[in-house]
Amino acid sequence: MKQHLNRTITRIATETLQKLAFLFAFPDDGRTDEGPEPAVTGRVEFSGLFCGSMVVRIAASALPELAANMLGSADDAEIAGEAQQDAFKELTNVICGNVLPAIAGDQAEFLIGVPATLCATDAPSLIRRNTAECVVRLAFDEGFCDVHLFIEGKLPELKIED
Repeated sequence: MKQHLNRTITRIATETLQKLAFLFAFPDDGRTDEGPEPAVTGRVEFSGLFCGSMVVRIAASALPELAANMLGSADDAEIAGEAQQDAFKELTNVICGNVLPAIAGDQAEFLIGVPATLCATDAPSLIRRNTAECVVRLAFDEGFCDVHLFIEGKLPELKIED
């Protein structure tokens, strides 16, 4: 089950980064804990067949390019910090919204909350305090993207098709 979750989240996050933000990512089996590089962390909660949350961390250095690509801005246009945060929250929302039916099936229904950006002091403790069902790290030219899937309770038996 864990391998299925890893493969699914890796595939969905990679596709989402590529299609939504034009960031070409690849799996990176490196560390997924807090490193020296500054990062922005977002979280979205969900409920349905199973409940939990998805936490996405992305290198702060990648945020301007992510926002510019998602907003279709010119290469030299500067994107305001709030617009960068909004683009990141939308990325978090889309990854979560695509991962859940991919692991639970198209018939499963989920209510996905409003994504929020976590402050730099809260993010590390949230990630350490909770045990992730799955953690995936993707790398791209300007940094990394970590995706943590947290499940409340036990994940129900899922019909897995690879």
